[in-house]
Amino acid sequence: MNTRETVFIEGNVLANRLIGEKRQSYYIHRVMFGNGKYAIVRAQSGTCFPPGESLQRRDCEWFFENKKIRLLPFQYINESESMRRLTEY
Repeated sequence: MNTRETVFIEGNVLANRLIGEKRQSYYIHRVMFGNGKYAIVRAQSGTCFPPGESLQRRDCEWFFENKKIRLLPFQYINESESMRRLTEY
């Protein structure tokens, strides 16, 4: 029998940026995770996560302020690349 191990990941929102036109805009967020890696993340719903807030992943689900959210796929990158992508996106 397989037992599922609970996996907890936390990321701190460092910055965000509004992209696109007024009718089709969305936010991207620069996030630093507890493992020292960074990412540019975007919520499927277009939600803005303010700097200083945290995102948590428990098992296979992401949460913001204890509410389940869906993030679009992202990859871990280093700090300088995350800064570059946030400004050049």
